[in-house]
Amino acid sequence: MNQKLFPLILVFVAAVSGQPKLHVQLGGGYYQPTLTALNTALGDSSFFSNNVLLNFTATYQVYYNTRIGFGNWNSFHSIEDSFNRRFIYRALIVETFFFQRNSIEFNFLLAPMWNSCKISMDIENENEDWSNLLSSFGDSASYSFKSNTAMSTSWFGFTSSIGIRYYLKSSLGLDLRIGFTNNFYDKTKWKYGGETITGPALKLDAMPLFRFGVVFAK
Repeated sequence: MNQKLFPLILVFVAAVSGQPKLHVQLGGGYYQPTLTALNTALGDSSFFSNNVLLNFTATYQVYYNTRIGFGNWNSFHSIEDSFNRRFIYRALIVETFFFQRNSIEFNFLLAPMWNSCKISMDIENENEDWSNLLSSFGDSASYSFKSNTAMSTSWFGFTSSIGIRYYLKSSLGLDLRIGFTNNFYDKTKWKYGGETITGPALKLDAMPLFRFGVVFAK
């Protein structure tokens, strides 16, 4: 019995050790948050600023069918000469997978999240104290002075998804996923200048999520 089992173990170990361990993914996604209060205040919203996510993930295979890693998804809303808004969704990923064929992988992802939103503005004005200081050094030119002010908040969440990955070759693949993201956002926990303030009412719970990306494996 042991003589028959030993060759199978060797084949299994060789197959696992031959698989790429590190997987880095670059891509995008589509989701549907309700940002009405925020968009009304900021104005000039678009499909890209509302529904598009830019994605980076990195995972490492720790078992023959398990990878762990980190994910980062970003959503931007930038208005010229006005406010900038950025959502950052961060995930600690646990992912299981199996191969239907050599080049086709099915996977399942579950991840706790630590997310944040920041609204900022660059302010440009004249400052008499700075002007006087520069003048004392013999600089008579006129300067404007820039500063940045921001309000921010953070919250926990989780995400899960199922997906399929097609490997064009062992080091390159295409990844498609569908899932849900849930967020425990609280509008009363925003911060501005060290003070707690009330922010916009946003609906970020039970959001469907569609993601796609290019995977580089090593």
